[in-house]
Amino acid sequence: MKITDLVNKYHKNRESYIKQSYNESQLRNDFLDPFFELLGWDIKNAAGKSTYEREVLVEEALKSNVNENTKKPDYTFRLFSQRKFFVEAKKPFVKIETDAIAAKQIRRYGFTAKLKISILSNFEYLAIYDTSVLVHPDDNHHVALIKIYHYSEYEANFDKICFLIGKASVYDGNFDSTWLSIEEKINQYSIDTLFLTQINQWRILLGQEIYNFHRNISPTELNDIVQSYLNRIIFLRVCEDREIETYQTLLKLADDSDYTSLILKFKQADKKYNSGLFDQLLSDKIIENVSSVFWAIIKQLYYPQSAYSLPFSLRYIRKYL
Repeated sequence: MKITDLVNKYHKNRESYIKQSYNESQLRNDFLDPFFELLGWDIKNAAGKSTYEREVLVEEALKSNVNENTKKPDYTFRLFSQRKFFVEAKKPFVKIETDAIAAKQIRRYGFTAKLKISILSNFEYLAIYDTSVLVHPDDNHHVALIKIYHYSEYEANFDKICFLIGKASVYDGNFDSTWLSIEEKINQYSIDTLFLTQINQWRILLGQEIYNFHRNISPTELNDIVQSYLNRIIFLRVCEDREIETYQTLLKLADDSDYTSLILKFKQADKKYNSGLFDQLLSDKIIENVSSVFWAIIKQLYYPQSAYSLPFSLRYIRKYL
């Protein structure tokens, strides 16, 4: 098959493809897999390479809601075991040319994994994003967008697309040379540093709020209480993404400001994990008096307030437990 054939196939039956009933899985099988195969990538691992050497990893969603940041990218394109870029697929019904949510989703993936670029595609369009740019909740679909191609432009620009994201470009080093300026920007950010900065901000905000209600508390006790709060929240949040705990349990408690259920959750976790994080329960009085800051911290560990994709951040988060 040539790119012309693939484009003609899509164009001929486009009205059926853009219906809501045509799903993402069908799109990947019918169009995206063949498209990237035309770019030289062994999508189905026809060469029978080991996991380490596979050129492309095709990953399944961990959550049904595609707006959550617990979903893995649909495709991971690699040079041996080194990630080079992600591709997130959306069905053609999703207007990715104007969809800020989809754009921020793929940008979070790439940003957290420290990738230069990543791609969003429903085959109707193919959008290339600079994923060195920190994601903000109010970003629109234009932020960090490098280039967007309509399917009608694929044939005329196919050599250019091959140069930007084709297998040969990745394997001969042209890919890294092309996006060298982005790599320099990546070096300005570190997920490790970002998360440490955020935790330090949480420590200050939470410490100030607890101190406002307990002026006689010692600095040592205050520090221990603050760190205990944060350790427990982060631990349970990581467990949610690993499907050990029910996803969004903490977020629902935060939305409801449900202190009683939070204390109960800590007690249950102490029995379940016996990890030392929950063995000394905090005073109910402190938890009842901690209001907006405490719940705001929890919400910042979830989409859309999180600036990064948590599944790729676990190795950084574990350092602070």
